[in-house]
Amino acid sequence: MVREISHWKLENFLQQKNKKMETTFKWTISVLNSRIKETIEGQELHDVVNVVHWRYKGTRTVDDIPYEKEIYGSLGVEADPNDFILYENLTEDDVIGWLEEELDVTEMQENLNKGIDLLINPVEETLPLPWDNE
Repeated sequence: MVREISHWKLENFLQQKNKKMETTFKWTISVLNSRIKETIEGQELHDVVNVVHWRYKGTRTVDDIPYEKEIYGSLGVEADPNDFILYENLTEDDVIGWLEEELDVTEMQENLNKGIDLLINPVEETLPLPWDNE
């Protein structure tokens, strides 16, 4: 009986610890560059987004300490006149959908996780120059 309880407590503790160690990811759209007017397949479109500037952050909490890594970039996009969304009707979810369609999100998450792992368990450090102590 004691062994079963101990095993259950250990398993429960590990599950809780693993929950805390999951990385959460969040997109931030910084800027949308747009063409004022563009004609595509004979259709004149206005305020056509052509570049999305983005940030993608991973956050993991270990022992109540949050660790974060972030990557950023820009993605050129082309308007599809058959699926065009007016600028004023665009939502953050629409733009994130474009990013997730074009970028390798799995690889990005792996890289963010590796970076967070190195924050938690560093393998390198920056030391002061030894001659600066003189």
